Amino acid sequence: FGYTRDELLGMDARAIYLHATDRERFQDEITRTGFVRDYEVRLVRRDGTTVDCLLGATVRRSPAGRILGYQGIIHDITERKRAEEQLAYGALHDALTGLPNRALFVDRLGHAIDRVKRAGEPAFAVLFLDLDRFKVINDSLGHTVGDELLVAIAGRLERSLRPGDTVARFGGDEFTLLLDDISSPVEASHIAERVLQALSSPFPLERHEVFTSASVGIALSSSGYSDPEELLRNADAALSRAKALGKARYEVFDRAMHAEAMGRLQMETDLRRAVERGEFALFYQPIIALGDGRIAGFEALLRWNHPERGTISPV
Repeated sequence: FGYTRDELLGMDARAIYLHATDRERFQDEITRTGFVRDYEVRLVRRDGTTVDCLLGATVRRSPAGRILGYQGIIHDITERKRAEEQLAYGALHDALTGLPNRALFVDRLGHAIDRVKRAGEPAFAVLFLDLDRFKVINDSLGHTVGDELLVAIAGRLERSLRPGDTVARFGGDEFTLLLDDISSPVEASHIAERVLQALSSPFPLERHEVFTSASVGIALSSSGYSDPEELLRNADAALSRAKALGKARYEVFDRAMHAEAMGRLQMETDLRRAVERGEFALFYQPIIALGDGRIAGFEALLRWNHPERGTISPV
């Protein structure tokens, strides 16, 4: 603790406690039970720095039962606590960018949903962002450059948001943004435009200058969500629409997107079962030579006769 033996002998032990309540809890416990085991506390050195400690102590009493003091051992566990904090941080943050990871983002999103359920709490929005050309950059310039780009993108995203908003690396080249106090699609769209503008400038990396763009899907909490995954799914559906309409743009989720996605999923499921159910039929479409009317060739066409939807067109 930085004191001499003589200085310590003349001190009140409360002088090394960072918080008086820690000393009071220690004293209450040891007075009640006669001992304290594995009591974690943060104590203060003479120079003002703190040290995490583990205390184990017993009461010393006079023959008459009066408390004379406490006798025990103090272990310095500062390094262990730092290691635990690093492990906890690593479990909730992306190792490459330092941003919150998927687990932490979903947790914060759950808290935001709970706040909205309480009367008077402001609504929020989730933005799901995906880079449009990241695989091309990775394949052509290598993963090292790809990692540099992800770090640079994370920095621009953080700088383009407001205080209190959250940006997370969701995985790969996907990022998610949690925007607090958003009451309309227009507000969320303005921030999405600012984000896309921030990513439109070239990225000067160590050995290359790289251009990229992103597509963004937006889902608003005002639709009455109770599950973070549902909100993320809808933001992802809006993202898919943005990519399908030309990329480097944003789309706001609506219920028609969900119906379309569910219909597409059901169509894919039915299609996988169509072979075993014998729902395909082969048709031949002749190509006629107009000069003499002979068949010059033909197309072989596979048609799908759905038991409920009838003939399904290739489109």
